[in-house]
Amino acid sequence: MVSKGIEINYMFQPVLMRMALWNLFVSATALVVSVIVANVFMTISIFIGIIIALINLAILAKTVKSGFLFRPDKAQRFVMKRYYMRLIATILIISILVSKNLADPLGLIIGFAVTMMTTLSATVYISKRETA
Repeated sequence: MVSKGIEINYMFQPVLMRMALWNLFVSATALVVSVIVANVFMTISIFIGIIIALINLAILAKTVKSGFLFRPDKAQRFVMKRYYMRLIATILIISILVSKNLADPLGLIIGFAVTMMTTLSATVYISKRETA
C-alpha cells in the first residue's frame, strides 16, 4: 500500500514542478506590473495574496498526496477535514490582515486570483497536453 502511494507521489512531481514554475513566472509578472502601476501598499498586498495562495496550494498538494495512502472512505474524510481547516485558517489570516489595515483587500484578492487562475489554466493546459 505504501509503495502505491510512493509511485503516485513520483507521478505528481513533474506536474507540480511545471505548475510551480508557471506560477512563479506569472506571479513575478503581476508583481512587476503592480510596481509600475500601483502604489507600494497595493504591491505589498498583491505579494501577500500570492504568498497566501501558494502556501494554500502547497498544503493542498501535500494533503492530496497523503490522501492516497488511505482507503477511499477514510481518504475522503481526511482530505475534507484538512480542506476546511485550511479554509478557516486562510479566512482568519485574511481577516486579521484587512482588519488591522496591514493589507489592501483588493490587492489580496488580485494576488490570490493570479495564483489560483494560473494554477487552473496550467492544470487544464498540462492535462490536455498529457492526454494528446
